[in-house]
Amino acid sequence: MAQQASEERQHRRWLEDARKYLGRGDLEATLAPLLRLPPELREEFLPRGAALFRDAVQKQHRRGDWGMLATLAARADAEPRLVEQGVGLDEAQATWWPLVWAAGRAREWARSQRLWQSLVPTAREKAPRLSVAMEAWIVGQGVPAPESVAAVLECLPPVDLRLGIEPVRLSPNLRAPRSVEEVEGAVLALCAMEPFTVFSSRVEAWAREASAEVIRAVWQLTGQLAARELWLRATAGKGFAAYAEPASLLARAARGVGDPQVLSVQALQALRVVTGSLPLEGLARAEDAEGWCSLAQAIALQPDMRPWVMRAASEVRFSGAALPQALRLYEALLDFAPDAPIWARALLAWDEHKPEARSAPEWLQKGLRELIATQVPSLLAWLKALKPSESNLLVECVASTYAPELVESWVEGSWELADEELRRVLSGAISVLLDRSRNKQAVRKMERLVRGALDSKDAARLVIEQGIEQLAATVELSAEGLRIWRRFGSRMLTYRAEFLEEAVRQAASEAEAWEVAERYLQARAGDPAYIDVLLAMDGGGQIGLARRVLGRWVERRSEDVQALAKAALSLGSMEAPCEYLHPMLEALLRTLEGQPQSARTAEVLRALALARDHGVRLRKRRAPRKKKEPANPEKEPAPRRKRKPRTQEKP
Repeated sequence: MAQQASEERQHRRWLEDARKYLGRGDLEATLAPLLRLPPELREEFLPRGAALFRDAVQKQHRRGDWGMLATLAARADAEPRLVEQGVGLDEAQATWWPLVWAAGRAREWARSQRLWQSLVPTAREKAPRLSVAMEAWIVGQGVPAPESVAAVLECLPPVDLRLGIEPVRLSPNLRAPRSVEEVEGAVLALCAMEPFTVFSSRVEAWAREASAEVIRAVWQLTGQLAARELWLRATAGKGFAAYAEPASLLARAARGVGDPQVLSVQALQALRVVTGSLPLEGLARAEDAEGWCSLAQAIALQPDMRPWVMRAASEVRFSGAALPQALRLYEALLDFAPDAPIWARALLAWDEHKPEARSAPEWLQKGLRELIATQVPSLLAWLKALKPSESNLLVECVASTYAPELVESWVEGSWELADEELRRVLSGAISVLLDRSRNKQAVRKMERLVRGALDSKDAARLVIEQGIEQLAATVELSAEGLRIWRRFGSRMLTYRAEFLEEAVRQAASEAEAWEVAERYLQARAGDPAYIDVLLAMDGGGQIGLARRVLGRWVERRSEDVQALAKAALSLGSMEAPCEYLHPMLEALLRTLEGQPQSARTAEVLRALALARDHGVRLRKRRAPRKKKEPANPEKEPAPRRKRKPRTQEKP
């Protein structure tokens, strides 16, 4: 049940984000949460989202931005309705063509093959030779067999000489260097004669086939040329997207050269340039994240530069398609040394990337285990610096997906060093652990019962008719849960209402339950605390104690009209039972009698309206009936004389 609630909460968050960004017309930000939703929840976004998607494809195609088109191709591969929703076949195919080409240019041949399937029927019918050539290009991964394209070349019309003939440009056929002496000339010639993308792929091919000495020389010179290319693009102001390609090549060169110190200076300078140009919202595209993450991972091999990389990696935000690259970087950094900020960022990124996973990977659990042993104060400081939503999400994720004994160890080791705010956050971990230890069999039975309901009303009816005992069993703790409760319950009592409810259920007597209530009310003053205790007593079957709590509450508010109105409204908002709400409303009405009109503030008037809705009013007291006095009190009536009995006359 806890896992299901977590998934529903995640879906609601993605729905809200998708609606927000779609309303702004921000396609890239909309697609990130949209594609994480189940297919049946995407329907409301597809009509407008598909129109924005097709417009973006056309715009990027006109610009010739094949990198962005490759990203859009990945989105269309995940959700084909972004291309086909609301348009005819011709317009959809006009969108598919540039996406197929973009996937091929990015050398994502499996994706290009899948996208090409949407064009196959029409291409084979209207242009069979072109269809054969395209399939040969995709299957051959950019190098089609000559016999596959021969038919297409033969059918081309002869060249019109009046239009001129462009001279054939011979592709340079440079031979791979076979010795260290040949490396400089071959690599420099290749860099000068080929585009940078081709240069990068050819150098990698050379490195795969050369000897160890040649490989080191090739990568060392290639890394210097990649750094030079990155400086040139930065000087030209081409923006962050243009840095990804040379940054990735520089990272591969730093790893391939075998010695981290050889290219460490160039790599660190390049990482600083790239980091300084990062967008404020962070990295969301896989291509952008690949260059930055690979460069950071290569520099982290150098121990003296690792602290700077750790700090930079903890400050960069990743989202969407960039999460897999970020997780690989985090795993590599945590493998070097435990670090609280990196572990926290890694956990949040993993939770966003795989929200449905039930168990965290071993490297994340190992990271927390090492932090508990060495860096608890640093971990608490980082947890306190997070936003409340992020800190609560992190604690919930740990408690839901980590081994229970590791979660207990984390809370136990952090409790004494934490302040009240952090203790409230940490108590959420114990709450989740207790939910994980509930009667799982009863929970599954209840889920099966509710799953067959038509709607929420039908589900409530089924629970009332058939599942009351099962519903009560779902809150029972297992033996493991009771052990956790005995270990942490006393410390956690005052931080959450669910701990109060559990303490009332576990109380062996009314006196123990009342002691629990007293402690909770002393720690948390105000109407919400009274409501928590009242509902906990009522839910735990302690009706007498619930009325006792209500009596104390009313007594302490009896002289203050505003306090009574506020308490009554709080009870009404919590939909408290009428047996507790009505006495509070009656106390408000009694206290309001004789008060001046100025006492009827907006809050009091709302409470009076609530009283009218519930039909609560004071009973009118009748005046005592007076005894009727005689008309003439001075003259007392004469006593009546007895009549003499009649005597019978003698004849």
